Amino acid sequence: MSPEEIGGFIFALIGILLSIKQNKWNWIANIVASIFYFMAFMNVNLVADAYLQWFFVGMGIWGFINWNNAKYNSLDAVSNITKKELGYFLGSLAVISSILIFISIHYTPSDYPYWDGVLASASICNTYLLVKKKIETWIIWGLIDLAYMPLYYIKAYYLSILLYGIYVVLVVVAYREWKKYLPSRS
Repeated sequence: MSPEEIGGFIFALIGILLSIKQNKWNWIANIVASIFYFMAFMNVNLVADAYLQWFFVGMGIWGFINWNNAKYNSLDAVSNITKKELGYFLGSLAVISSILIFISIHYTPSDYPYWDGVLASASICNTYLLVKKKIETWIIWGLIDLAYMPLYYIKAYYLSILLYGIYVVLVVVAYREWKKYLPSRS
């Protein structure tokens, strides 16, 4: 357990707790967590995950700005993903995964380029859904978190396994909390 992993753990936990309540400060906590996790993941050659953290920093800035926008700063901004958005999500996932896997195989010392690349890509695509307050983001985060746990076990990132186990529980809480704000279907 490195100091970087501990810092990432603390700020990531704060971030998801704030996300559940749709508090815009979650983005700042997650930016700090991402900086810690960049260093932690580089230490164990999870290269796609490490560089994914810089994407999260950028998305954190965009998310913070977006959640200050009148359209998204309301609790009532929660919505369901449309079929078109789902198509974009899946298409983006395929393209970004292919790119990250290729780069990881050919240009980095990544130990698990496929696993790391697909999960990093899913995280990228799903962060967009979170910024747009799509309720399905929580289901997808739960699946991503479960898939990351064995990878972190292999890398002996036990605190991160605990964090992702907590995430799995909290995504259920978040889904239920956000569901209260979905517009009723008439």
